[in-house]
Amino acid sequence: MKEEIRKLTDSINKQFTEYREVNDQRLEELETRTQATAETTEKLTKIESDLTETREQLTEALKKMNRPKVETREGKVEEVTEEELERRSAFISYLRHGLEDMQVEEKRALSSASDADGGFLVPPSFESGIIMNAYDLAEFRPLAQVGTTGRDMVYLGALSKPSVAWGRANLAVSAGDLTAGARRLAIHDLRALVLIHNNTLDDSDANIIGEIQDAFGRACAEAEDDAFLVGAGDDNPMGVMQNTTVQANYAASGVAAALYDSSNNGIDALITCYYKIKKTYRKNGTFFFNSNTEAVIRKLKDSDGRYLWQPPVLAGDPPTLLGKPVINPEGMADIAAGAFPIGFGDIRAGYKIRDRQGLVVTRLPERYAEYDQTGFIVKKRVGGMVTLAEAFACVKIAAS
Repeated sequence: MKEEIRKLTDSINKQFTEYREVNDQRLEELETRTQATAETTEKLTKIESDLTETREQLTEALKKMNRPKVETREGKVEEVTEEELERRSAFISYLRHGLEDMQVEEKRALSSASDADGGFLVPPSFESGIIMNAYDLAEFRPLAQVGTTGRDMVYLGALSKPSVAWGRANLAVSAGDLTAGARRLAIHDLRALVLIHNNTLDDSDANIIGEIQDAFGRACAEAEDDAFLVGAGDDNPMGVMQNTTVQANYAASGVAAALYDSSNNGIDALITCYYKIKKTYRKNGTFFFNSNTEAVIRKLKDSDGRYLWQPPVLAGDPPTLLGKPVINPEGMADIAAGAFPIGFGDIRAGYKIRDRQGLVVTRLPERYAEYDQTGFIVKKRVGGMVTLAEAFACVKIAAS
C-alpha cells in the first residue's frame, strides 16, 4: 500500500510539472495571439482531467491505508470497517464478561446481531475462521459441491442432471422426473458446546476466539462427515450411504459377514464397485471408508502377491486404491453382515451442501459455575443431500 501511495504521489508531481509547462505556454500564446491554440487548450484539459483522477486515487488509497486492521488466527492482517471493528470488540466483551457487564455502546453494537435463542451472531471474520477450521479438518466437505443460502429450505430442480439432445430431437423429460417435482434440501441446526475456564476468560491476552474456533471447527468437521456419509435425514442431512438408490448400486463382497475369505480375496468386489459408475464419475472418484475398514483393505493382495493399497508418493498426498484417492470418514459402518462399509464415487458431482450464513454463540455463565467454567453453545445451520445417485456405488457385505 505504501508503494502504491508513493507511485501515485510521484505521478501527481509529474502531472503538475507538465501542467505548469503547458499552462505557461497557454499564457504566452494569449499575450502574443490574444488566444491559445486549440492544441494547447486540449492538452491542458487532458492534463487537468488526469490530475483530478490521480488525486482521487491517492485519496482513496490513503483512506484504505488508514482503515482499522485486525490480525487473523493465521497471522494475516485484514482490513475491517469501523462498524465491523466495533462489533468485533463488543462480541469479545460479550464472550468474556456477558451481556450484563457490557457498556451501553457495546450493547448497541451487538443489538442488530441478536438471535431468537438469546445468542448473538458471530462477526463475519470469526465465522469464516470457524468454517475454514471445519473445512481443513473434514474429509467429505472439501470434495462436495458447497454453497450458501438464506433460507430454511432449498429447492432443487426436478432433473438430477440436464437433459440433452442433438439437432431437431426433442429434449425429453421422463414422467417420473416431472411428477417428482423439485426436491427439497432441508437446513438443519448443528450445535456444539464448548467449555472455557473462567481464568482464561479473565486473561486479556488469551485468544478466546481462537479457543472457540479450534474447538468448534474440530467438532463440526466430525459431525458433518458422519451426517453427510451416514446421516439418516430425520433431524440431520441425508447421507450418501443412506440413499436407497446408492445402496441398490452395490457390489457384493461374496462373503456373508466379511470382505474376503479363502475363496474370495476382496479385490473383485472393489473392482466391481469401481466400475459400477460411469467413466465420467470414475475420473473424479474417491473411495471412502473408516479406519477399521482401511486396516482390512491394506492387507489385500492381487494374484501376484502385491498389495492393492498404494501409499502416497509425496508427503501429505492421500493414499490411493485402484489409483483413486481415499478418505476416512469415521462414521462409516464397520465390516459386518449386511453392512455398506465401502463407498466410491464423484462426491462433487453427486452431493450438495448448503450453509445458511450466520453462526450464533450463546453464553451459559451459570450452568457450569461450580466448575469455574463458562459454557458456549455455537449453532451452525447446514443441509446436505445426494443429488445425483448415479455418481456413487458401494460394497455390501453379503454373499450375493
